[in-house]
Amino acid sequence: MFHKILKAVSCSLIFLSLISCTRNPDIAGDPKQRLIEYISKSFMIKQPEDKSQLLSYLTGDVKARLESWSSEQFRDAFLSKKRELIKLSIREIKSISDDEAQITYELVYSEIKTASGTQTSQAKITNKKLCQMVRGDHGRWYIADVKNIKELIEFKDELSLP
Repeated sequence: MFHKILKAVSCSLIFLSLISCTRNPDIAGDPKQRLIEYISKSFMIKQPEDKSQLLSYLTGDVKARLESWSSEQFRDAFLSKKRELIKLSIREIKSISDDEAQITYELVYSEIKTASGTQTSQAKITNKKLCQMVRGDHGRWYIADVKNIKELIEFKDELSLP
């Protein structure tokens, strides 16, 4: 009798642990992956027509804002500078509900901007950001909002006077 109870309790514990193990990646892993995909795509933009690729990751106000940008605004933000991703670190994933998560991440990239002719400036930019993710139709995660928490810009070969 004791063995049957022990076996039933063991089976229940295994079942509960399987449920919890399969649920966490759904909340934590999927939004994280969607954010990583979006950031990767944003660094691979080659032409203004690529805006539709980025829009497929967004929802709400943040999507409306990007949709309203002209081709020139989009070009200035994504194409006029040579940007290279150095590092992306996910710092924290916080599940708000089954359909909402917050991701704190740090993004480090280099940026080379060419002004008139040969004048260029090079900088290393570190951004710490908070991203609000929401689950939409068909279980797909979307970026609903992104806020800057902290930004550090380090200019290369910048002359500074006391």
